[in-house]
Amino acid sequence: MSEYTLSSQAYAKAVLHAAKYPWAMVHGLFLGEKNGSKFRLTDAIPLAHNWTQLTPMFDVALQQVKQYASSKNLVVAGYYVAYENPNTTQLSAAGALFAKTILAINPEAAAFVVDAKRFMEREDGRPALVPFVYANEQWKEQPAAFRDAKGQFVLENNQVLTTARILVEERAEIGIFDFDDHLDDVSLDWLQNNVLNERIRTA
Repeated sequence: MSEYTLSSQAYAKAVLHAAKYPWAMVHGLFLGEKNGSKFRLTDAIPLAHNWTQLTPMFDVALQQVKQYASSKNLVVAGYYVAYENPNTTQLSAAGALFAKTILAINPEAAAFVVDAKRFMEREDGRPALVPFVYANEQWKEQPAAFRDAKGQFVLENNQVLTTARILVEERAEIGIFDFDDHLDDVSLDWLQNNVLNERIRTA
């Protein structure tokens, strides 16, 4: 069974991406370091807020993410999605299809739904992410995730949630860009975004 540790940078970027486009379905990928069956999710790459189905542009973005991950000695370790309805915490058919596409790259990849409602209600000591793992030909929710410090899904440290909340309160989402934004303005750094990475580090 694979294990996943969530870093501040990965979590903050996923939350900020959802916060920037609350009216849209947004999705992105988690990159991470792999050590045996353990993954440390170190970064999130925002993909889109304009498409809700698989498109040729998704393939283009995915290829660029794979190349970027390889250049950093990272793997594509997960997929995340946030829906325009903050009460939605299950993978839609489209979300499940996007997530399954990632399994072709990494059969151990997990999927996550951003729980906007939990975040707005200041959570409950757990991140606003609902994880799913693929088993028996379907995505299965992991309701016990992030409850046990030695469980399958854990936070890297106790600053992960605090950092994300500070950034959202400061409206730092204006500094996150996805592939759609990049297509509109190629000067926007959607893959690495060192400016935002530094802001997360110092939050």
